[in-house]
Amino acid sequence: MVRYSEIIRNHGEERDASPSGETATHTTSQDPVRFSSIATKEGLGEKGSSLSPRDIELAGSIHSQLVDHLTEVRKQVWNEMAFDIGTGIGLVESVVKAPPLIEKLYQATIYFYYSENYIIAHMINALIYALKIGAGLQYAEDKLLELGTSALYYDIGLFRIPASITCKEEKLTEPEIALVRKHPEIGRHLLTPFSEENPWLTRVAFEHHERESGTHGYPLGIKGSEICEYAKIMGLVDTYEAMIHNRPHRKALSQHISVREMIKSKNLLFSPRIIKAFLEEMGLYPIGSFVRLNNKEIYEVVGTNKEHPMKPVVRLKFNSRGNPAEEENIIDLTEHPILYVKEAVDRDDLSL
Repeated sequence: MVRYSEIIRNHGEERDASPSGETATHTTSQDPVRFSSIATKEGLGEKGSSLSPRDIELAGSIHSQLVDHLTEVRKQVWNEMAFDIGTGIGLVESVVKAPPLIEKLYQATIYFYYSENYIIAHMINALIYALKIGAGLQYAEDKLLELGTSALYYDIGLFRIPASITCKEEKLTEPEIALVRKHPEIGRHLLTPFSEENPWLTRVAFEHHERESGTHGYPLGIKGSEICEYAKIMGLVDTYEAMIHNRPHRKALSQHISVREMIKSKNLLFSPRIIKAFLEEMGLYPIGSFVRLNNKEIYEVVGTNKEHPMKPVVRLKFNSRGNPAEEENIIDLTEHPILYVKEAVDRDDLSL
């Protein structure tokens, strides 16, 4: 069995990385793509996915409600109006009280492609990743609810940043960067009215850009145990989620490369405890990533194996001659000892 501690150690010996592109963006003109349309387009629920039609309907309903809620909150925040988080807490609670939903929603995130207005998609994906990590850390239901609620609103400060800045394709000016870097403080201020009953909300919003060593984080540059664990989780998933999707100013990295960058950071950016939980829950080859096996065929990852992180469950996409697969073929690499992942493949390099 491969130990994640060994993976972290081996990758950590390479140069330290400082993943960039952690800033989410939005516009005010267009809503994100709805889950229901993605489920239809991508054929969720077919062989190779654990999502049944009923799963799709339930996950799609929760996802759409999260989109609607954050869309309304964004409008109220932008217009400096009071907003309520009761609906959001209720939605997170509905997921936490039905643990299998966390995995179902996670599978759905790979089919949620961003529109021009993707800050809300970013926040929802980060919420789902955070819940997976929390489950992996064996959080009790009450702690999962706290983490999930914090995750739903952790980037709320970005709702006050003009789209002309967050969606800018050119390099930001120094004053623009300074404004974006104020969003943790803005978020803390926006969530203060709810802090008496939910004290972790303001801490996560304020601390999610702090980093483990204290040398690469902001706004305070605190480190280690000074950062609350929920904020450490959100710092990691915020970075990962931002890395695997295109942004106005840069192209996305593949999931596998993004995971490698996380591992390389070792103690510099993220807690080893959180990285370990991330790897165990997401895998070295996350769901939705593409790999080439030693038989030269290209597969899409549709499942992970915690005990064997380099042996995922994969679905054939291209044969060894580079032609699209005519028949679906799903294999669990743990059951095929002569087959193994040769390399990760960038989605943009495929004729999908």
